[in-house]
Amino acid sequence: AVTECLNPLGNSNIFNTEVAYSEQAAVRPKEERDGGKEMESLPEFQLHKGRLGVTRVPDLSPTDLKQVSALGLIELTALFDILDLELKRNKGPKRKSTESRLFGVGLDTLVEQDQKFIGNTRVPLILQAIFMCIEKRGLEIQGILRISGSQTRIKNLQQRLEKGFYDGLFCWDEVHPHDASGLLKLFLRELPTPLLTTQYLPAFTAVQNIPDLKQRLQALNLLILILPEPNRSTLKALLEFLLKVTSRKEKNLMSLWNVSAILAPNLFLYLGGKNLDRGEKQLAEGTAGLVKAMTTYQDLLWTVPNFLVSQVRKLNENRTKRHPFPDHKLLNFLRRIHNDKER
Repeated sequence: AVTECLNPLGNSNIFNTEVAYSEQAAVRPKEERDGGKEMESLPEFQLHKGRLGVTRVPDLSPTDLKQVSALGLIELTALFDILDLELKRNKGPKRKSTESRLFGVGLDTLVEQDQKFIGNTRVPLILQAIFMCIEKRGLEIQGILRISGSQTRIKNLQQRLEKGFYDGLFCWDEVHPHDASGLLKLFLRELPTPLLTTQYLPAFTAVQNIPDLKQRLQALNLLILILPEPNRSTLKALLEFLLKVTSRKEKNLMSLWNVSAILAPNLFLYLGGKNLDRGEKQLAEGTAGLVKAMTTYQDLLWTVPNFLVSQVRKLNENRTKRHPFPDHKLLNFLRRIHNDKER
């Protein structure tokens, strides 16, 4: 759904990251924004490469990513202000972590303990194992993710995983794919803080109220950049998994809309079901639309806008100017002083 282009002019499907999103919104007449009805097929956007090219999240150092996150929050605040949206940030208490080793454990804790086994992992190993189980034997099963597994079996699997996952004693070949999809939903729901974070979940939810698709994607792009690293990497892995499920839709009968509607309650923490009132139905449809957009445009959403890259470079240049590296004469002088002290 995303290609790259060199010339941003004269095409409404160009996704321009050279100019701050808030500036683009400020000069765009309101009447040009689309009506907001969710389209069956989402349009393809061309990503403007610009003079800096295209920068992806993995291209940046942890230090630069922290700066991007801070600058992204400032830009998101400005964009929401222009779009007449309130940027609410929750400070509510998170659920207490359980004494378990897998389910109900924070993503940062899981990733930290998993890195003792695989040093560079950024996504919890238990979640990777669940994805692999479904991908290996469940992608072509009708209703995968939609049909619930046995709650008794899922509970039993959870207990066995807590005891034997890290010891290598758990056999995934015995797990039915429908039960594995139940474990996936259970894992997401039992996180002590939501995958989209307690702090920014209201902002993610508010994005559904932006009628213009491109501006919706701009807001999602910024929100993803300000997520903590474990949350951002885990969300990416989940969206990549959903694409694999929908790639077999002719066999499993699971369209992108179907999987989005099923996963949305687990990400946005509301109760799904058939008997919803009008407000609940709007929330369900709106958040499913957000999951659909994040899945479709994930390559674009994990791109660092060039205007933020430029700001980070300027900050780094200014920092270097304020603290220039000492010349060789000064270094030699400091070495002599150090050597004299040691004598």
